[in-house]
Amino acid sequence: MNLANLASIFVNIILPIVLIAAVGFILAKKLGVEARPLARTMLYFFTPTLVFSLTYKAKLSSEYASIAVFVVLIAALMLVVCRLLTRALRYDRLTTSAFMLGCLFVNAGNYGLPLMLFAFGEEGLARAAFYFTINSILIQTLGIFVAARGKASARDAFINTLKMPLVYGAALGLMFNLARIPLPEPILKSVDLAAGAAVPTMLVILGIEMARTQIGNDRAVIATATVAKLVLVPLMAFPLATLMGLEGVTRAVCITQASMPTAVMATIVAVEFDARPKLVTGIVFASTLGSLVTLTVLLGILK
Repeated sequence: MNLANLASIFVNIILPIVLIAAVGFILAKKLGVEARPLARTMLYFFTPTLVFSLTYKAKLSSEYASIAVFVVLIAALMLVVCRLLTRALRYDRLTTSAFMLGCLFVNAGNYGLPLMLFAFGEEGLARAAFYFTINSILIQTLGIFVAARGKASARDAFINTLKMPLVYGAALGLMFNLARIPLPEPILKSVDLAAGAAVPTMLVILGIEMARTQIGNDRAVIATATVAKLVLVPLMAFPLATLMGLEGVTRAVCITQASMPTAVMATIVAVEFDARPKLVTGIVFASTLGSLVTLTVLLGILK
């Protein structure tokens, strides 16, 4: 890995993502475009369709089960690390919840999926979509518990998970794939058309959301969470992938997805449960900017 390789990775993989996200940023700043309508369309249509398409066409193997285990284990490890850090730094209860939200929520969707596509092609995108699905289910359960700190019951978390259409998109895709059920050509073309719109729409939404974020006064907490998210996670992901015997594209996708910055969804959950949303938003902003450097280096190591 040298500077020329890093520059090539940034220009060919990271920069296309930044440019499309920049369009969303400009649309929000100049025209006041709101993310919510697009985000809801992504959540209830484009994303489930993309996940269905990728799982339906995927050449399934034991690697997919390994990806699910990896997602759970890396989240569990990070939960322990966050707990140790917040106790050592003597954060109060609300700050602890916000810190954990900032470290546990991974932007495996509107940043991770385009990055995996550009870096590892369709094969990487299929694995990344499965990672995204398992991670989203985890967010809808563990994330809610972390934010609510005892206010959300197991039943409520489970019901919220069942409301997410991407879960059904993944389940249907796997079912049709395993049962070898062919889709009629008109339906398959419609699915492919909608799935193709998902990635650029994700990036526009990311840009719009970045235009709305602001860094608050908790700079020390934000800096600590950003370092934990962008540095500690990759340091844990590499040995974990080795211990699990992950190889090739699956290994690269798991390590990179785990090392993505904080998802904007963390802010939404923080607002819902009043877990210091401004602090969480600051972590989202700082980690996203910092990831332009860390992900370039990480891809230089993995590719």
